[in-house]
Amino acid sequence: MILNIYPTIAIPMGLKIKFLWNRLLRFASLSKDEEVNSSYQIEREFNELIALENATISRICFSYSCSVVEFEDLRQDALINIWRGLHSFRGESSMKTWIYRVTINSCLSTIRRHSRHQHESLDGLYGLIDSDDSDKESIEQLHRIINTLDPDEKAIIIMWLDELSYDEIGAAMGLNRNTIATRIRRIKEKITKEYKKEELI
Repeated sequence: MILNIYPTIAIPMGLKIKFLWNRLLRFASLSKDEEVNSSYQIEREFNELIALENATISRICFSYSCSVVEFEDLRQDALINIWRGLHSFRGESSMKTWIYRVTINSCLSTIRRHSRHQHESLDGLYGLIDSDDSDKESIEQLHRIINTLDPDEKAIIIMWLDELSYDEIGAAMGLNRNTIATRIRRIKEKITKEYKKEELI
């Protein structure tokens, strides 16, 4: 399991303003309005959820990023999409699985929309990791190799590294557990080959 060493997530300014507006409405004689109370409840749930899943969201966005700027863009878009989707979460899967699905889909959507997913120097991006030198070197190597995978493979291996079950990964990816098991085996083989290549350099 990857340690919680990624940057703490800051709530985008647009959401902060929305939260403030909800509070103003709540204390301005409109507290009878069920929609306002519901929004306030969703805000509280959202903040608790982000505090709990900070490392997961950052780690996914980090793995799909090619620069610090892109990392921040992906992370902000993911938070906005989590906020927008929270009120419609039906509990058909675990909240953690739902977070993975929304964050991964958000990253892929943002990358396609911007059409600028170009490889740049990753020194600044790795500088975001808060860890000692030995851990940092290993994490950099892991991310370099994960970055060679296609988007779906990245998503699957990130969840596997986070010790999600095959069923949970399948639920997030819309695939059955047998397919997930097969794909994980192939991804591991790819990663092993890349590690061996780096050792020979």
